[in-house]
This record gives sequence, C-alpha cells and structure tokens, in this order.
Amino acid sequence: MSKPIIVAAPTTKARAFGAKPKVQSSVFSDAIADAKRAWTEDARDVLSGKFLSSDVLAGITVAAVALPLNLALAVASGLPPIAGMISGAFGGITAAMLGGSALQVTGPAAALSVMVLAIARDYGASGVALACAIVGLTQWALSFTLSGKLSKHFPESVLAGFTTGVGLKLLDQQIPELLGFNYKVFELAQMIHRPQWLHEVSWVALVSGMAVAMLVTGMAKYKRFPAAIVGITLVTFVSVYVGWNIERIGALPNQLPAPSLPRIPSDKLVPLALKAIPLGILAAIESLLAARAVDRMAPTNRKHDPNLELFGQGAANLVVSIFGGMPVSGVVVRSGVNVQSGGKTRFSALLHGVLLVLAVVFLARHLALVPLSALAGLLCVVGIRLLELHVLVELAQKHKLEALAFVAALVGTVTGHLMLGLVAGGALHAAHWYLHRHDTTGDEKPKEPGVRAVIAKDRADARKHHHEAQPERVPGWLRHIRGATHKPTTAFVHEKAAVIGRVVMGEHVHVAAGSSVRADEGTPFYLGDNSNVQDGVVIHALKDKHVVVRGESWAVYVGRNVSIAHDALVHGPCYIGDDTFIGFKAVVHDSVVGRGCFIGIGAVVVGVEIPDGKRVPHGMIVDSADAVDRLPDAEHAHHEFNEDVVEVNRGLAVAYRAAGGEIADPALGSPDADRPRRAPKPWEEAWRPARPGKDSF
Repeated sequence: MSKPIIVAAPTTKARAFGAKPKVQSSVFSDAIADAKRAWTEDARDVLSGKFLSSDVLAGITVAAVALPLNLALAVASGLPPIAGMISGAFGGITAAMLGGSALQVTGPAAALSVMVLAIARDYGASGVALACAIVGLTQWALSFTLSGKLSKHFPESVLAGFTTGVGLKLLDQQIPELLGFNYKVFELAQMIHRPQWLHEVSWVALVSGMAVAMLVTGMAKYKRFPAAIVGITLVTFVSVYVGWNIERIGALPNQLPAPSLPRIPSDKLVPLALKAIPLGILAAIESLLAARAVDRMAPTNRKHDPNLELFGQGAANLVVSIFGGMPVSGVVVRSGVNVQSGGKTRFSALLHGVLLVLAVVFLARHLALVPLSALAGLLCVVGIRLLELHVLVELAQKHKLEALAFVAALVGTVTGHLMLGLVAGGALHAAHWYLHRHDTTGDEKPKEPGVRAVIAKDRADARKHHHEAQPERVPGWLRHIRGATHKPTTAFVHEKAAVIGRVVMGEHVHVAAGSSVRADEGTPFYLGDNSNVQDGVVIHALKDKHVVVRGESWAVYVGRNVSIAHDALVHGPCYIGDDTFIGFKAVVHDSVVGRGCFIGIGAVVVGVEIPDGKRVPHGMIVDSADAVDRLPDAEHAHHEFNEDVVEVNRGLAVAYRAAGGEIADPALGSPDADRPRRAPKPWEEAWRPARPGKDSF
C-alpha cells in the first residue's frame, strides 16, 4: 500500500488539494501589479456604464445617510459642522477614486471621534487638519511597506473592546445633548434618585432626539430607506414651524473653503504627531476591517486590495487636510448601505461625495436649522450599535485572557488612555495565544499522516466502525468492496441506488434512486441521522485520507440532518457538519464544512475549512482562506429550507418502506404484524447513539 499523503491543514488556511505555491520574483512588484490590476478592473466597470442606474440610486441613498452622520460626528468631535461635510465630500471622492475597495464608502467615523475630540481640545481645528496630514502619511507608510494584509491578524477581542469603549464614550457625550442640559452621565447617575433634575431637562430637545432615534431604529430593516435624513428633516421642519426654543447647528458657510496648508506652533508639532500616528494606525485598521466586511456583504464582487486601500485612505486624509477637515476612514455603516442599495462599482461612492459637495453649496442655509438634539438622537443609536457586550460574555465563558484583553481595550478607550489599553489588550491576547499555541480545534489530538481534520467531541457523535467483523484479507481493493454496509431498520436505500463498502448509516437516512455511495477506494463512510442523499449524488473518497471524529477515522463523515441535493458530489476526505445543505450540482472535496452551513447551487468547495453557519453563494468557488473569510452568514431562511428538505425526505423514506411492505403504519413506523419480529443484530447495539453523561468517548 502506498504511503499516506498528509493533507491536514490549519483551520481556514487550507489550500486546494494538489495546488502548488506561487513563486514570487519580487514581493513589491507583485503587490504593485495586483493593485494596478484591481484598479484597472474597477475603472473598466465604471466606464462600461452597465451598472450606471444601480450606482446612481445607491449613491443618492448613501449620501442621504452620510449627510446627517457627518454633521453629527463633527459636532461630537468638537469641530464646526462644516468640517464633517467637507471631510465626507472630499475624503469620499478621493478614496472612491484611489482606494482598493470598489464599494467602500469613506468619511468621518464614530470610532475615531474620541481621539479627534482630544486633539481638537488641545490644538483646535488647525491641529485636527494637520493631524489629518499625519494620518495620511502614516497610512501611506503602511501601504508602501505592504502592511495591509496584517490587518487580518488584529485580535478580534481587542477590536471589540475598543469598539465598545467608543460606543460608551459616544453615549457619554450625546446623552446630555439629548436631554438638553450640561450634566455628565456620571453626574446624572449620582442624582438619578432625586427627581429635581427632571426640571432641567429640555423636553423639546428630548422629543426631537427620541423621534429621530425611534425612526432610525424602527426602519432598520428597510435598508434602502434613508431613515436618518428623513427623521432629521421632519424634526427640523416641526421645530421651525412650531417655533421651539432649541439649540441648533447655526450658520454654515455656503461655499467651499480655499485649500491651504494647516499650521500650528512648532513646539506643539511633536506632541501632536505622537497623538496623530496612533490615530492613523487606528484609521487604517478601521478601513481594512470595514473593507473585509464589505467583501463578505458582496461575495460576488472582486475582493479589496488592502495595500491599495491604505494608499487611497492616505490620499483622502491628505486632501481633507488642505481643506481644513477631520480624519476619515472606511465606514461599515455607509458601505453596507451602498451594497444593500445596489451599488456595483466605484461610481456609487464617488457620486455620494459629489452630492455632499452640492449640499454644502446649496443647502447650507437649511442645514443651519437642524437641532443638535436631533443629531444626538442619531448618534445615540450609533453608539448603542457599537456596543459588543455579547462578545465579552462569550469570551468570559470560553477564553478568560481574551475577555481581559477586551476589558483592557475598553477601559483604555473610555479613560482616554487608548494606546495603553490597546497595548495591554494585545499583550493579553499574545499571552492567550502562547498558552494555547499547541491547540488545534479544542480537545482533539494533533493530526496524523493522511488525516484531513480532527473534529472535536462537541461537533459529532462517534460511530465505532472498527468493532465490525473485518473481511478476510485479500489483495487490492477487494476488502474495501466487501466491507459490510450497516443500515438500521429506519433507514431506506432505494433499490436503484448503489451503496458499496463500509457505509454506516444513522437512523432515518434516505438514499434516493440513482445515487452512488462508494466506500470502495477511501473508506469508511458515515451518514448521520435524518440525512438524505438525493438522486444523482456521488459520494466517493481518496484512499488513505481521513477526518478524525472523536477518535474514529472516516473518509467521509456526514452529520445529522444534512441534505445533499441532486447531482452533487461529495468527495473525501470530507466532514459535513450537522444541519448543512449542499445544493444541486455542488462540489465539496477535501474540505471541512461546519454546522448549519448552506452550499449554493453549483458552488465548488475545495481544500478549505468553512466555519459554522456560513453560506457559499450559488456558483461561487471557495478554494482559499481569503475566499472563506469573505463568506456571508447563512440566514434563517436557509436553515428553514434545509429543515423542510430533511422532513420531506424522512417522510419519503417512511413512505417507500411502507410501499415495500416493511412497515404497516407509516406514521408510527410499527413492524408488520404478519411477519415475525427479528432479533436486533449485534452491530445495532454497538452503534446506538451515544448517551450524554453515560457513554465514554
């Protein structure tokens, strides 16, 4: 027998079986060539004009969402409202033209507002503009050193802690504005038991802010509806018409500022740079993570080029700097609106920036009437959405050090010691990684030669196939072919289906006509309870390659409640998790597919490990870790569809057995009274489902 070939690979980093690594002559020349190719392809899509109508609609929708956000974030950062408009306009246009993500929308970001506010307090608007230039140069330095791809290694726990801290700071700033008084949230908490403070609340301000917040929240499921601008427009109209005495944005210039170089005293330059460089790194991380999120939202689009995206973001901040704006980055919220509104090319983001320029020129008089409390209501919604406390709870249950990293980043952000918090969080994450560096996917053992993956105990049941009686030793594949198939009485295999070799079936398995389950080369196979193999499906495997499930080796392991639709191919070594659907004519080879996944029609999954709950869109090819990272989550409708298919095929199996006389009552599945009950075979007892807490694994 030939020597087993190792095909094991770390989670989500497997490459296609048999693929050879690319030989690179020059890392920098290849990166430049990739960036040039990506930009050229995007430019060609724009100039073709075939997506013009959808891009125009998306650009208008994004501008409607971005306009109030830009105003609100400028105010929250201690800057004139016009600074937010200028930044969103010129930053959005520049990044749309030069960035590495076709659908990314750039502008002021809530995640940056805390640090921008600190700079504005110490150095004024000129200092913020100069900080923009330093941020841009920092991002260019990261781009030219090809640091873009490092973003995927930024700890999620630290990022979630930072985001939650930003949300808390935003709420701390905006709740007093919403209530129309000058108390801090901490002071409000101290006197909450004394109702006298209610007399100082501006009820018209509270009504204005809550009206906007309720409209934005209530219309959240209608992605294309510009709830923010509609709500603020209605509140502004009512407050002006009724004559409410309420604080407003105030006069705005109705023309664009002349470009100029920002200046501050020379003795303040170094301290400003020490604050702006971390801000530049943070803006870079924010932009790259947002670009990754956009890739997942639009998996059929070309994925972003991280180094080109950093270049575009750096250029955007440099342009914003000379117009006296505030730092910008790629933003998930606006980018998500762009995707959901049908944006297809860079033109939608470019149009959004142009519309903001027109708003500055023609709508300044109307924007000056917007109540500050209306913007506060919008920002409170944004702040609440930034909170990721569920991540902290999950980390506290599973990974204590990662939970501490979350808390360190959160505390550092809230207290104003951001860099200290990020460094402490990163150190705790590194400690967690060091202590668990030998772990793979939990409690499983390291992989042996020929093992594709090792599946943890909590992901599948053991089915001890090695207890079966082995056939006599014969040369070649004969012993595989002679291997016994084990089918419980509740399973059904159609007479026109081919099941060959050692195939262990769970309860209520249905193998339909025309399917071929061949455990003759790679062996054995397992088909879990309630799973169905539909017409034309082929299940086969390579020799001497396995997945290890709770200590047992399988060439193909199919979990419970799995549907494999017509003409699909599952070729081992493979693991298919519980409650997964594999669509018509799909191909899954040399892969691990997690629980609750949905593989679309004609999709190809080769040489990868897909996490739980992901969806592979129809026709998509997933053959790399990058492709896996871009996969969207499976939705509730996909899970319901698989449940329906499982239920139908389980019913069909009962009906076929009833038609063949195996049972008299299909509803009950009771034995035929006219035929004697048979004694259970030894293997049925050996392969009974494991009893939690009683059976050893």
